[in-house]
Amino acid sequence: MEIQEKQVPNLKLDDQKRISVQTKDIPLTVNGKETKVVIRKLSTGVRNKIRSDCSQTKVVGGQVNVNINDAELQEKILFACIVEAPFEKTLAVIKELPADVSDYLFEEYNLFAEPSDKKKD
Repeated sequence: MEIQEKQVPNLKLDDQKRISVQTKDIPLTVNGKETKVVIRKLSTGVRNKIRSDCSQTKVVGGQVNVNINDAELQEKILFACIVEAPFEKTLAVIKELPADVSDYLFEEYNLFAEPSDKKKD
């Protein structure tokens, strides 16, 4: 039987015990030059609002069916978490990013802000 190890989150507070915004620099090559995209962890309220906006609930024959638009979820999370980027930070521009770039940034966000439990081998 495999044992799952839970990752304990690290909350950062300032001197007045207010929640500090945690950011991370993500490397990105633009026109052959090394640059970065700065992302931040989203608050629970912002993340939950985005998830709610990107899901649709229907009741069919007494069964609740929840449909999540994964593409829209990714775009809106990237729009909300990017603090600084070498490209214009608008939802329209994020939708125009090549899929490999947006997938990379979204994966980096998930690893930083919402790491899953790791299985111990």
